Amino acid sequence: MNSGDVRRLVERIQSLPTLPGSITRITKLLDNPDTTANEVGKEIEADQVLSAKVLKLVNSGFYGFSQPISTIPHAMVLLGFEVVKTLVLSTTVLDMMSRSMAGLWQHSLACARTCGIIARHIDMDDPEETSVIGLLHDLGKVVLEEHLAEEFSEIARIIAEEETLFYEAEERVFGVTHANVGGWLLGKWQLPSNLVEPITYHHNFHPARTHAARTAVVHIADILVRAEGYGSGGDRRIPTLSPESLKTLDLTMEDVRDVMEAMQDEIRDVVR
Repeated sequence: MNSGDVRRLVERIQSLPTLPGSITRITKLLDNPDTTANEVGKEIEADQVLSAKVLKLVNSGFYGFSQPISTIPHAMVLLGFEVVKTLVLSTTVLDMMSRSMAGLWQHSLACARTCGIIARHIDMDDPEETSVIGLLHDLGKVVLEEHLAEEFSEIARIIAEEETLFYEAEERVFGVTHANVGGWLLGKWQLPSNLVEPITYHHNFHPARTHAARTAVVHIADILVRAEGYGSGGDRRIPTLSPESLKTLDLTMEDVRDVMEAMQDEIRDVVR
């Protein structure tokens, strides 16, 4: 498949999730540095459906808060503007995810929690934002399944017959992967590069990229979650872990074992 074919396939995805009026207003508020958490909270709470979805997501387990969060302003204070903005924008995709590939929601939730475990283990700033990246790292699969069903079925056939990795089958069918599609969608929503880049390159880690540390966290978390069998990414193989990703985060194999022990303690109940 040449680049022209890829472009035509992408242009066929005409109905990527759009932003309702309430979300557009909320996004403008979140982009204003003078906006307070209370102002944003009131705007989100004015849309009861959106408010319920955001609170459900915040309390779903991937942050590991010991007490439930019952109000949007409380979520704003704990998580910050950028995380809440991403959650607001992602509610449509997450609804689709819960109805899509078997096991994808569980895999994504476990990846989000593991991103948080790794981020805390290395004392990374903003572990909550890193958890959001883990939650959304496979959203491109949802978009492809929803809007390119015929080609998506061909991917499933290749995986079943050849036991290949999901993104390898995507490259053969589309010439691009779900990681690219997810990055395009978040870019369309004008989210910052520190959220977009790790999703775009989580299967193609390189230490020289701007947000290499966050990308390394998602890359490692995705592979560990696959190895532990939490949910399903759509295939049965485990991608190769990039040694450069461990080096970027200054992680040893002993650190990895510590992370996996924390996963076993924290994730089993969350996924259930």
